Amino acid sequence: LWQISRTVRADYQGARMRILTRLAPGLSGLALLGGAPAFAQAPVMKDYSWTEMRAEVVTAGAEVTKEGESGKSHFLTVKDDTGLIFGIYGFECDSVTQRCRGADFIASFTLKDPSQADAVLNTLDYAAVGDYRDDEGHVKISRYVIFDGGITQENLQTNITVFLSLANQTWDKLDADKLL
Repeated sequence: LWQISRTVRADYQGARMRILTRLAPGLSGLALLGGAPAFAQAPVMKDYSWTEMRAEVVTAGAEVTKEGESGKSHFLTVKDDTGLIFGIYGFECDSVTQRCRGADFIASFTLKDPSQADAVLNTLDYAAVGDYRDDEGHVKISRYVIFDGGITQENLQTNITVFLSLANQTWDKLDADKLL
């Protein structure tokens, strides 16, 4: 009985060694793959310069018509291919490098009757943008883009596209309702 047990154990250990010997090269190959991503990662922007933001806006099919300062915020005034005029305001900007970590895209609509602003806001329901009115009764649509931790250029373009789509839908709705 002792002889059988010793033979089984030896066969078991030999089989285990053969399995490990055959797996080891494959496992080391997997370890090498584990160190590198399986796909190329797009570079991320952790902040932006105004030159870079202008280039992104132009890539989205819009035209920068003005650049300036409003209080402590740097801004661009932009016109898209439909004629919509909107602003991009920089936030969390470094005073030395002028690189910013936040961008607020804002479209403002002047109503014929500013007292209707609250009623208009009740008809707008877009989860991807904020809507509000200012003290003069202008209805505004905004989308704030945060660069903290990084954002790809593709994601920035998507944010611009979403903002433009919803701002233009708002403009079309207000125009169709003869509120502008």
